[in-house]
Amino acid sequence: MEFRRRIVLSCREVTEKASAYLDQELSWSARAQFRLHLMMCKHCRRYVDQLAKTVTLLREAGQAEALDRGTEDKLAELFRNAGEPRR
Repeated sequence: MEFRRRIVLSCREVTEKASAYLDQELSWSARAQFRLHLMMCKHCRRYVDQLAKTVTLLREAGQAEALDRGTEDKLAELFRNAGEPRR
């Protein structure tokens, strides 16, 4: 079990590191762990794909620089909760 924790990231860790992954800010080993998780988890693959598309659209619209950290965090939270059932 200890070995698994060091090698495979949790879904929560993937969502927390997704922006850094897309911006190529992760170390080689962190990037390898991230990719390993994506190979095994279709939900995180979808999340990262959707985040990448959103970033691309914002850059194309010329608004990527206009997002402050609070807005970026709010968008990330909305994406994380997108798969949860509404109450």
